Amino acid sequence: MMDLKQAEAIQQLIPLLQNHEAFVKSNFPSELVPEFAQRADIEFAWQGSQVVKQGDEDKRFFVVISGELKAVDTNNNNRLLNYLYPGDIFGMRAILRNSPRAATVEVVRDAVVAIYDLDDWNWLIGQESSIGEYFENIERRYDDQAEAAFPGLNLQADEVIVRAVKRHFLAFMATLTWPIAILIIPVLFLIGTELMGISLVLTFTDPLALLIVVPFVVLAALVILYNYFDWRNDDLIITTKRVIHMERILFFGEERFEVPLTQVQNVTVISHGWLDLFFDVDDIEIKTAAAGTITVDNVASAQELSRIILTEQLRAKERAAAADTAAVRRQINERLAKNVLAQPQTGAPAPKVVPASSGITLPTITMPNFRTNYFWPSIREVTRIRGEEGILWRKHYYVLLQHVFLPVLAFIFSLYLLLTALANLPYLDYLEGGGWIIELILVLAVLGSLFWYVWEYDDWRRDVYIVTNTKIIDVESSSFRLKGEQLREGSFDSIQNITYIIPNFFYKLLNLGDVVIETAGVGKTFTFSRVLNPSSVQAEIFRRWDTYQQRKRDKQRDDTTKQILSVLGEYHDLTHPPASSNQPA
Repeated sequence: MMDLKQAEAIQQLIPLLQNHEAFVKSNFPSELVPEFAQRADIEFAWQGSQVVKQGDEDKRFFVVISGELKAVDTNNNNRLLNYLYPGDIFGMRAILRNSPRAATVEVVRDAVVAIYDLDDWNWLIGQESSIGEYFENIERRYDDQAEAAFPGLNLQADEVIVRAVKRHFLAFMATLTWPIAILIIPVLFLIGTELMGISLVLTFTDPLALLIVVPFVVLAALVILYNYFDWRNDDLIITTKRVIHMERILFFGEERFEVPLTQVQNVTVISHGWLDLFFDVDDIEIKTAAAGTITVDNVASAQELSRIILTEQLRAKERAAAADTAAVRRQINERLAKNVLAQPQTGAPAPKVVPASSGITLPTITMPNFRTNYFWPSIREVTRIRGEEGILWRKHYYVLLQHVFLPVLAFIFSLYLLLTALANLPYLDYLEGGGWIIELILVLAVLGSLFWYVWEYDDWRRDVYIVTNTKIIDVESSSFRLKGEQLREGSFDSIQNITYIIPNFFYKLLNLGDVVIETAGVGKTFTFSRVLNPSSVQAEIFRRWDTYQQRKRDKQRDDTTKQILSVLGEYHDLTHPPASSNQPA
């Protein structure tokens, strides 16, 4: 760290403190905020440095003035807990709970931080004692955010949830139309009994009347209950890398739509009437690059969600730029530490001596690779295709069962008849004289059903989906390739978004669904049909796509940096020549 101009940093710090949640809600005297800001020590932190180390007994807290930091749990595989931005206050937990540091805080982008010690904390609560409760609430919110979990979300190592929302209660109210219509029927019945002069007391004590009314009431209650849980089932999740919409239909299936923040083009908020304006409920449309629109209706505070999406998109780009800056700094340091003119001249390489061969050299014999697991294939396995490592998926075992059920049934039945015939059981006595013909037919039936099974099995086995580190591959083949094979490939450069669909309740029980990969262009959709655990397939594809984009960005940056460094390096070598060996020391 290094000192910074104190006055300039203090001027930036004051409005950040004035707008901070703890200072606003605790009614901290606004005239004391500048005085509190003046008590801070201002320091600059380079990218990659540590501001707080997990396990330390340090009792200081910090305010981010500029830049970006991240909190990681080094005791849990460097798990990312949160990102910290200008205005965020961190390090309070050690003071509030008198405990060691619970996380390590590292600098993502060059940052300026204000540092306060225990004396400053005592001064702060001496001016407004309730402010400690608000800081405790903020720490609990950090805990909730770090522990937030959604089944099957499969967050990346450098990804955290920023905001997760459900549809507004108005969306549930809109589903009450059918229950109300069902309840109208017994109401009309009661009105009819009243018009006929039958007392309501007699109606509710008459078993026949109750038999008519109660089923409608129970049915309406069940519909309301179903709609409630179905309403609670849907989520819109914004992370530091993606926007995810999870649409679950209770007892039927689910769909998950997601798009990387880098693919978001614009976000539109749509209001439909005065009721939406009164309750601050709107529809939100997230338009992506050439891959359609994600639409979520009846979302509370949609304007704020739109701002969060665009802000996180900008922050993701800034983190990528910061990573580029760190790489450039590293390469410059490596280049300036090496002076080409000072390096000793190396002579020509020594000739390679090839020892004389003695004796007779036998040719290398390569044994053929027999597939011993042909009839026991995995529906997910690591493979290599054209020298590149990848993951291969086959369709679910349920699809295999659909293919081979009839052949297996035919094989078992024909084998049973053949064994029965060979055993000369009494109830086959009528076949005497022509038994060998029947036995021959049954042998052919067994072989035919076995061939039918292998035919259907091979057809299932050859349909595969492959994801490598650079592309996706969809192979649609036929049994033993006798009717040909179609292979489609798509580069990660063209992927726009990745979704999965579980169409019904039965598929949900089997954890079976389709993964749809939208790519740029018309008719360029890839569908991994009826695969096991589609959420994990989607997560694996996204992880490899994200890694590919990072490598591509790094290569472009390194190529450009090398060109610049070659010029700067030559200039540095010429302006800082090594001392001549014949010069006096």
